[in-house]
Amino acid sequence: MMDLGASVIARLKNKAQTSGMSFQVHLRLFCQEEFLRRLSLSKYADNLVLKGGLFLFVLTGFESRATIDVDFLLRQIPGSVEDARRIVSEIINTPSGNDFITFEMSSFEEITPQRKYKGVSFQLTGKIKNTKTPFNVDFGIGDVIVPKAEKRIVPPQLDTFAPPEISTYSLESTVAEKFDAMLQRMELTSRMKDYYDLYFIAHTFDFDGRKLQEAIMQTLQNRGTNYDRSSFDEIISFSENDAMLVKWRQFLRRTKLPNIEFSEVTGLLNTFLGGIWNAVINEEEWHKNWSCQTASW
Repeated sequence: MMDLGASVIARLKNKAQTSGMSFQVHLRLFCQEEFLRRLSLSKYADNLVLKGGLFLFVLTGFESRATIDVDFLLRQIPGSVEDARRIVSEIINTPSGNDFITFEMSSFEEITPQRKYKGVSFQLTGKIKNTKTPFNVDFGIGDVIVPKAEKRIVPPQLDTFAPPEISTYSLESTVAEKFDAMLQRMELTSRMKDYYDLYFIAHTFDFDGRKLQEAIMQTLQNRGTNYDRSSFDEIISFSENDAMLVKWRQFLRRTKLPNIEFSEVTGLLNTFLGGIWNAVINEEEWHKNWSCQTASW
C-alpha cells in the first residue's frame, strides 16, 4: 500500500526544484490548503471568510507576496476563545480522505486591542510523517465586506488533490482594510506589507471605482477610524521619510521581494487612491474604472 505521506513530501520537494519557492513554503501551503479543504467540508464553510495575505497569494496563483499567516473573518457565530477552540477542533477533525496529515492546535488568545480589530489568534501545526509545520491563524470579527464575500477555488499544490472551494473576501474590502491600517498607524506602522500589497493589487487587478469607494467608506466608518483631509497626503509624503525608507528596505530584504523604490510605491498609491480619497472627503461619488494595465483611471 502506498505511503501517501512520504509520496506528498517527495512530490513537494520535486515541485520546489522548479517553482522558485522552497520546499518549506510548499509544505506550509499544502498544510494550509488541507485546513481549507477540511473547512470547506465542515459546517463552518460559510462562517469563515478567507482574507489577508494567503487570500491574495491564492487569488494570484501564488504570484504575490508569500505569507505565513492565515486570516479569516468569522461571521454569524460567536467568536470567543472557547468558541474558536471548539470550531477549530471540529474543522481539523472533519474527514477529508487525507488521514496522513494531522493537525495540532495551540496558543489560543484574544487579539489585543492594539491590533485594531477584535478576534482570536492561535497556532496550528500540520504533521506529515516526521515533518511539523506551524502557522498562525487569526479569526477576526466585526468587519464588513463590500460588495460581498465570494466563493473561490483554491488551486491545489498537487494536482491529485481536490481543490477546496471556500468563502473569500472581496478585493475591494482587501484594499479598504489595508488602506485603513495605513491611516490608523501612519508613520508608526511596521506593516510595510500593506504598502507592497496595495502596489501589487493596483498593478494586477481592475476595479469599479464606485465599489472600491464604498468599501473604503464602510470600512473606515465601521472601524471608527479618525482621519482628515490631510491624512492621505501624509501617507504619500512618507516616500521622503528616512525612518519609513529604512523600514521599506528591511521589508524587501526580509521578504526577498524585488527592489522597488518606495517613491514608486507611494506614487502609484497616489494615482490609485488619491481621487477616491478626495471624493470621500468631499462626499462625492467616484464613477471611474481602474485599469491595471495602464495603471490609471
